[in-house]
Amino acid sequence: MTTALSSKVVEAAVMLLNESPSSMVLFTPDLTMLYINAAHEQMTGRSADEVVGRGMFEVFAPNPEKPDEASAKGAIEDGVAKMVRTREPFVITEQQHDLPDEHGVYEPRFWSLVMWPVVDGDEVVAIIQRSEDVTERVRQRRLTDAVRIAAEEASGLSFFSYDPRNDRFVRNSAIDEMFGFEPDEAGPTATPFFDRIMPDDLPAVQAEVERAMAGGAGTSAAFDYRVIIPETPGHRFIRVRAGIERDPVDGKLKLFGAFIDMTDVEEARARMEDLSQRNAALVIESNHRIKNSLAIAAAMLSYQIGATKSDEAQEALKASANRIMAISDVHGELHADTGVEYVDAGDLLKRFANSFARTIEGDENGCKISVTTQSIALPSRFAVSLALTLNELLTNAVKYGMSHDQDCEITVSLAQEGETVHLRVENPIAEVRFTKIVSEGVGSDLIHAFAQQLGGEIVSHEDDMIFKVRCSFPVPSDHES
Repeated sequence: MTTALSSKVVEAAVMLLNESPSSMVLFTPDLTMLYINAAHEQMTGRSADEVVGRGMFEVFAPNPEKPDEASAKGAIEDGVAKMVRTREPFVITEQQHDLPDEHGVYEPRFWSLVMWPVVDGDEVVAIIQRSEDVTERVRQRRLTDAVRIAAEEASGLSFFSYDPRNDRFVRNSAIDEMFGFEPDEAGPTATPFFDRIMPDDLPAVQAEVERAMAGGAGTSAAFDYRVIIPETPGHRFIRVRAGIERDPVDGKLKLFGAFIDMTDVEEARARMEDLSQRNAALVIESNHRIKNSLAIAAAMLSYQIGATKSDEAQEALKASANRIMAISDVHGELHADTGVEYVDAGDLLKRFANSFARTIEGDENGCKISVTTQSIALPSRFAVSLALTLNELLTNAVKYGMSHDQDCEITVSLAQEGETVHLRVENPIAEVRFTKIVSEGVGSDLIHAFAQQLGGEIVSHEDDMIFKVRCSFPVPSDHES
């Protein structure tokens, strides 16, 4: 075959090979090597003198340990036969063909080959082949695939790519399983998967895909939706995090990302919410029962008051009953509130003021209590201390502000200023106190004890016959609640 080549054809081919920076080979249709350029010599470690005139696979013999899977022989022979028939170039995008190192040990090598026929008249007399060593690229891809598979197994993620233009959906088989499909049942498109998304969730998913594609490369996308699997009770919760990038294979913009099955997490969350609601109901019921029990205890004390002849004993019992009712009102507020952990302190103080005013209505002169509050959410345990503090402050205000010849006007305010809450109680100082209200000697101690529980302080002073008390305490932090 080589003798049939005209010298001009050979010279032209050799000139082309020498000018190319790529690894180039010239051989006959029977695979006899005619020429290799310097780039090929450097890439393979074989000189032209070793190669020319010998068969291609005599020089580059297949790996004897795995001649079929690690040899380009069959692919090149088929490509040459096709070129002889069609006189068209032939491309082998990726083919393994191992080469021995300097010790004769074969190393895995991968090649990308492009072959052009050299035609003399009507006959293909030679073939020019450009050889590119893509071993490193293949290794990197395989490493990336291995890392991806490990990540999928470790994290529960399943990766995919999606092209909305043709609905092509390339994905991990675990995604099919998430949607209830058998292997190969769903096919290559995303339509069967969209069909199983809950109808209420589907429009948002489609809108997010359109938004991401319109944003172009670098645009992120996020989906959270439910999947209905036929003949399966309930539904699955799927989370997708993805982004628009250009596919390195075909250059098209596609959606790349990962699926994660959130069903176990969502079902556990639902169980926790159900348990939390049940616990909340139990707490509310407990508070209701405590309130009723305390009200009964206060009523029993009231009965005892009526049976006691001593004014001092009556006032002591009345103070005890009031304190019990104060605690009862706190639990009533906890029962009425929409939450369990927190109480609206403003509403609580108004309730206390009204309740306290009713306890004074039976005396000769009236007690008017005006309340100005902000809506401040306090943890329940702080609300108890605040309520009892207010109860003692109101008791003292009536004790020192009510007289025989004038009503008692008390003002109460609750306000938050920055990170501090201020409870203020003010009352006029009576020149002649109402003798029915006697001092127990414990109210002041209780006020300071409750303030200490709040982490605050009590400050009091007189101003133009007005007695003013301020209880200031920091807004409780989350960990204190």
